[in-house]
Amino acid sequence: QADVEGYDACRKIAILSSLAFGNYIDYKDIYTEGITDITATDIKYAKAAGAVIKLLAIGRRTDQGAYALVCPVMIDASNSLYSVNSVFNAVSVHGNMIGDAMFYGKGAGKRPTASAVVADVVEAAKNPGTTVMGDGWNAKKLELMPLDDIPGRFFVRIQGNIAACLPSVESVFGEVDPITVPSIDREFGFFTGEMTEAQYKEKTERLEGIIHMIRVRF
Repeated sequence: QADVEGYDACRKIAILSSLAFGNYIDYKDIYTEGITDITATDIKYAKAAGAVIKLLAIGRRTDQGAYALVCPVMIDASNSLYSVNSVFNAVSVHGNMIGDAMFYGKGAGKRPTASAVVADVVEAAKNPGTTVMGDGWNAKKLELMPLDDIPGRFFVRIQGNIAACLPSVESVFGEVDPITVPSIDREFGFFTGEMTEAQYKEKTERLEGIIHMIRVRF
C-alpha cells in the first residue's frame, strides 16, 4: 500500500527536497495521490499519445515558491524517466549549472535494500556526530505552495462524441489537443495548455461528463 498509494514516494521527495532546498519539509504537507484510480483505458490513451503513466514524486523551487507533490503523471519519450521500469527507480535532477542529470538503479528487493541500509549505517559509524546537511541547512519548516497554485498541463477523458463535444470543451479550456482511441467508444480525451490546478478545477465546474484527469509533463 505504501508504494501503490504513493506514501513511500512522498517521504522520499520530502527528504530529497529538504536536501535540495536547504530547509526542512514536512511530508504531511505534500499532496499525495496514488495509482489506484488509473485504469486500462487510461493506459490505452497514453499509448496512443506515445506516452506512459508513471507515479512521480516532484519537488521544485520556482520564483513563486517551492512545491512538492506525488501523483500519476503522463510523460513521453523526451522525459528521461520514460524508460524506468520494473524494480528500478530513478531520480532526475535539474540544476542551473549542470542541466539535467539522472541517478538510476534498483529500488526494490532484499539485496538492493539491504545494501542501501548497510551503506547508511557504515557512513554514520565513520562520521559520528555529523550530518549531510552542511552549514547552509535551516531546520525551520519550509512552507510549500498550495496545490491550487501549482502550474501544469492535464490530460482529460470526457464522455461524448468528439465532433459534437469538442466545441464545448474548447469554449471552456481554449485550444486543446484532442485524442481518440479506435477501441474506445462514447468518449475521447484531450490535453490542455498550461494552467494552475485552481484554474483547471474552475474550468471543470463548467463542463459536464469528465471521467478522469491525469497530470502531464511534456
